[in-house]
Amino acid sequence: MSLPYPPPWQDISTLCTHICVSEATVDNWVKQRLLPPPRLRGGKRMWRWTEVDQYLEYGKDGVPRSADAEAERLRDATRRAAARR
Repeated sequence: MSLPYPPPWQDISTLCTHICVSEATVDNWVKQRLLPPPRLRGGKRMWRWTEVDQYLEYGKDGVPRSADAEAERLRDATRRAAARR
C-alpha cells in the first residue's frame, strides 16, 4: 500500500519539513495570513496540504504570485517576524 505524498493532512512538524521552515515561522505566517489557519483534529493542529499549497502558490486572495514577488513577500515576512523578537 502506498501513501499519498505529500500527506493530505499535516501536523506542524510535517508541514515544516515540506516547506522548509521552522515552527515559529509557520506560526508567524499563520498570524500574518500567509498560510491558512490550522484545524484541530483529535486535539492536534493540522493543515490541509491543498490549502497550504494554494496559499503558497496564489495567496489568500487567489492571485498568482510571481517568483520575485513571492521572494519579496517571504523576505519581508521573515524580517517582520525577526523584528518582533
